[in-house]
Amino acid sequence: MSRRLVLLVLAMVLALAVAAPVASAAPERERLTPVIGNAIAAPEPVLAGNGRRELAYELQLINRTESTVTVRRLEALAGGRVVERLTGAALEAVMQPYGQAAHGVRLKPGQGAYVLMDVSLARRAKVPAALTHRIAVSMRPKQAAVATSYELAPTAVVDREAVVVAPPLRGPGWVVANGCCAEFTAHRGTVLPVDGAAHVAERFAIDFVQIDPLGKLFEGPLDQLSSYPYFGDEVLSATAGKVVGVLDGIPNTPAGAFPPAITAERAGGNHVVVAMGGGRFAFYAHLQPGSIKVRAGQRVRPGQPLGLLGNSGNSNAPHLHFHIMDSPHPLASNGVPYRFSSFTVEGKLTNLAGLEAGETATVAREGLGRRHAELPLNDEVIAFPGD
Repeated sequence: MSRRLVLLVLAMVLALAVAAPVASAAPERERLTPVIGNAIAAPEPVLAGNGRRELAYELQLINRTESTVTVRRLEALAGGRVVERLTGAALEAVMQPYGQAAHGVRLKPGQGAYVLMDVSLARRAKVPAALTHRIAVSMRPKQAAVATSYELAPTAVVDREAVVVAPPLRGPGWVVANGCCAEFTAHRGTVLPVDGAAHVAERFAIDFVQIDPLGKLFEGPLDQLSSYPYFGDEVLSATAGKVVGVLDGIPNTPAGAFPPAITAERAGGNHVVVAMGGGRFAFYAHLQPGSIKVRAGQRVRPGQPLGLLGNSGNSNAPHLHFHIMDSPHPLASNGVPYRFSSFTVEGKLTNLAGLEAGETATVAREGLGRRHAELPLNDEVIAFPGD
């Protein structure tokens, strides 16, 4: 065979190899899936007071069929490995269908829901770059052409450390009420439709209330603000930055009950918003009217007094509401994680509802000790440096 003929044969073989379809590259079989979903916001890791890295976020699910669908299992996957699994009562406790007050795992035709997710990783574990999710459902009536187990809602994981901030208060006995991460609290479980989108501004928010040395939240009539010893405590800036929002002049609400009606703008009562850089904004809410010491455009430093702890806005007892968000708007934002530079865990409160009704605090001796650059968790009782 001549050299020219050999070259011609090789060229024909290569051409056929490029043109021929490869059987293993055939597209995956498409399936109809009854529930679609997405993450409301990409999760960000935070080192918590339990010594673990928490990824707290929410999935939004929508039943796109004309059948009733029950969610049987929901898993978070990282690199194909299950890192969180929710089934049965645990799933029901963190799933809230839209349009109904009760938790539940059943979605009516066209109904949506959100599910609180909390992927908890060991302190030194590698944080995944992305997560996806696997859902298992059943339908009534059954539909043979529809998949009942499949993956959905891929999301990137934000690759940055949670910011470290200074304490916004001083002294012992501060209860981390409605805190992070896995429980369905008034903050963690609030997904608000604001300006045409779902937002979870309070994902990492804390309501700080203080118990006295005898374990009491208040002494005297429940509805009297003067019965709460910490009412009027100084609220301090947790960061350096520029004040970009101030609202003042809203009267305190009598303790013991929420105001009968309130607008979205006034829900946080008298408040301060500080732009702290990096697309983060600190929010201090429910301050006393007339007590705010800063103005919009002013620069502040950590530890600088902002105002006095009060009970203005949507509040039924004196407290400081604190969180950090990704926009200057207290509701049209998503909460981002943060860590306090220093605090001491004094135990875990086990009777928050009873405390609010006048009981003496029951504090379990859990997780005691000093913490640095961590986020305290729900119902922990902590002490900040200072008197």
